[in-house]
Amino acid sequence: MKEGKEFLVGVVIVAGITVALVGTLWLKGSNWGRPTVRVEVLVQDVAQLSEGNPVKFRGVSIGRVSSIAVEPSGLAVRIVLELDPEVILPASAAVVLGPESLFGSWQVDIVQPEFYPGFPFMDVPAGEVERGVRVLGGYALPELSRLTASAEQISANLAELSARFEVAFSQETADHLARAITNLSDVSEQIRDLVAQQAEIAGSVTARADSALTQIEAASRVARRSFERIEGILTDAQMDSIVINVRLASGNIERIAGGLANSSDDLTRTLARADTAFARIDRITAGIEAGEGSLGRLFADSTLAVRAEGALGQLDLLLQDLRENPRRYIRLSVF
Repeated sequence: MKEGKEFLVGVVIVAGITVALVGTLWLKGSNWGRPTVRVEVLVQDVAQLSEGNPVKFRGVSIGRVSSIAVEPSGLAVRIVLELDPEVILPASAAVVLGPESLFGSWQVDIVQPEFYPGFPFMDVPAGEVERGVRVLGGYALPELSRLTASAEQISANLAELSARFEVAFSQETADHLARAITNLSDVSEQIRDLVAQQAEIAGSVTARADSALTQIEAASRVARRSFERIEGILTDAQMDSIVINVRLASGNIERIAGGLANSSDDLTRTLARADTAFARIDRITAGIEAGEGSLGRLFADSTLAVRAEGALGQLDLLLQDLRENPRRYIRLSVF
């Protein structure tokens, strides 16, 4: 009886150890001897990721996290993944580390970086291979503690911004803002009136332009008719006779011009003679002014002029007496 109890206890202990071992291996994602492909990931930090966390692609689990270690340079963390060899990853694959559930467990999600343009993935060239192992760039989403710290920082910034806003937006600022809005309304009304005036002016200018275009069109029609008439005149047979008459008139004008040229020669000779006569008159006048000859002495000697004037006066008296008393001077006798 006692031995049966001891055997039962031993079986229970062995079963418990077996269940614990199997559960541990299952939780760690053991592949139970199946072949895997090793892929490495470089990230700046891993947040709450730990070994044994699942690796998913398009929402399907394809492996697990094998190991996590900080790079010797201290600039990145290298994560080793063991993946199903039958899954073919995209050439531009990247890794996002994030929570798997609300209970704190994390996972590795293999994604295409073009679908997440705002994530700062670790800069790893596409298709990078080290020691025969493919290397991917990754990014870890902020964990709850970091989000809480960021929220607190944002709250502090909002509180400071609210305080500054209360200081800046006083009653005086509100009054100024109200006046500015009123002024803006007035300016808008003035601009509206100006636009209306400009529209009226534009309409008037357009009407004038239409009138000017109408007048230009009428003038063009008149000019077209005039050109047609001129063309008809030029093509008329009478035009030849008109041209001949013009040519004859031109010949007559040339002959008249030749006659005028000959007359000009005669006029030139006449002017030369007139110059000679004027030169002679000039010499006679100069001689008179110098007192030469009778006229010169008459102009030069005032006594002679006075005597001549007296003689002329006596001659005038004599002629007058002769008219009054002709018998005194003329005696006629017949027989």
